Parts: sequence; structure tokens; C-alpha cells
Amino acid sequence: RDGRYQVCRGHGGMFGYAYVPITRPPGLWGAYADYMYLHPNAIVHRMRKDLPASTAALFNPLGAGFRWAVELPDTGPGDAVLILGPGQRGLASVIAARAAGADTIIVTGLARDAEKLALARELGADHTIDVENEDARKRVRELTGGRGADVVVEVSANSPVPVAESLWYAALGARVVLAGVKGFKPVPDFVSDLIVVKELKLIGAFGVTSRSYQAAIRLIEAGRVPVERMHTHDFPLEQAEHAIRLLAGEIEGEQSIHSCLLP
Repeated sequence: RDGRYQVCRGHGGMFGYAYVPITRPPGLWGAYADYMYLHPNAIVHRMRKDLPASTAALFNPLGAGFRWAVELPDTGPGDAVLILGPGQRGLASVIAARAAGADTIIVTGLARDAEKLALARELGADHTIDVENEDARKRVRELTGGRGADVVVEVSANSPVPVAESLWYAALGARVVLAGVKGFKPVPDFVSDLIVVKELKLIGAFGVTSRSYQAAIRLIEAGRVPVERMHTHDFPLEQAEHAIRLLAGEIEGEQSIHSCLLP
């Protein structure tokens, strides 16, 4: 009722569009269908009809950016924000943190992420770090006047290593948001004493709230940020598997940030 539908539970998991199995009648719960069932409890958001579908669809990652990088850690003016991972959620976090008035925004990535890191700078990041070719801990200290980041947003995929690293990047009293899923793998070299001596606040982030979706939609409709630069590919429905593997970084020599399937 209060728009926190990402924590609604029912029938073995999250009860929300794209999470409800097709075995639950009427079976039209999203997932690339021609039709959707509008549940009586559904929360809907109005969007301008003249927006291209590929741009309008960005409300989802941008909503995550506003929830994970702003709403949960209470980001505002004066904050140094460090975003681990330059994927669509990481780039959305850059946009959201900039909209919230963050003082300094830093994004980390791998060597293969050079184009994504360049886009991060275009979308509002002040600095980027290639963790494979730079000493990330040293660079974060240099870029934050030795303090570390007030807000750390961990949105990298698969590898649990950045979770442990996030504690080293954080300033005293920092808020560390963990949103990247790792396939339930354990975190190596996790030094819990860093949480104690720095008095860090660790925040788990799952899904997006109505409030953050509204913020994302307002930003898209305003047209002041080139959010459409995040959209990189369109695919026919028959190439859905290829599109998903590309987004997961499994296709050699090609990268995707945001893709749409067009039935």
C-alpha cells in the first residue's frame, strides 16, 4: 500500500511483475508477452506517450539508481559517492547521485569497461577508475581528500570481490549499499573490523520503490539528461537468448548496457 512492493512476498518469492510464475493464473505477469494482466493491486505510473519505447523502458534501471544511490543512503549535497560497476544500474546511479546534488562522483570498472566508463563521465561522473590498471584504494583516497567515500554503491555483477573492497573505500560513518547479486557466493577477504572501526552502515537493496520510479520518470520526461545514451541494442524476440548473454558479458568483442526486445 505504501509503494514498497519490492518486499511483498507470496507464493514462494517476490510478488511483483516479472517475478510471479506463469503457473499462477492468468499467467500474464510480464516477460516479453503481447499482453499483461493488470492486477487490482497494481501500482501504475503515467508516462508521456511521445517517448520512444527504448527511452521509456529506462525507468526501470533509473528507478534503481534513485533508490540505491539516493533514497537508501540519503545522498545529498557535499557527499562523495563511489559507484562500483559501470553497468546500466551503475550508470543510473551516476545520474541519480548527480540529480541529488552529490559533490563528487567516482565510478570503478574493469579495463574492458572503457566505453562504459567514458559514458559515466558523460552522464555526470567526475572521475573513473580502472581497477585492473590503477590502485583503486589509493585513487579513492586521493580523489576524496584522504577521507574515502561517504556513500559506496556496489552494483557490480557476479563477482563478490568488490563487496569486501567497498569497506576499504568507505569514509568514517559512510553508508555502503549492496545491490549487486553474486549468485549466493561467499565474499572472500571480508574484514568485518572495518565496519566496526569506521562505524559503517551496510544497507541491502532489493528492487525499486514507487517513489524512486516516480523520480526516474520525472527525469526522463524532463529531457535534460541524455539517458537514451544508455540504450545500446534492439533485438527481435527470436534473439532473446543472444540479448541476455550479451548483457551478461558472455559475447566476445561486444558489450551491451541496455537492450530492448521488439516482438
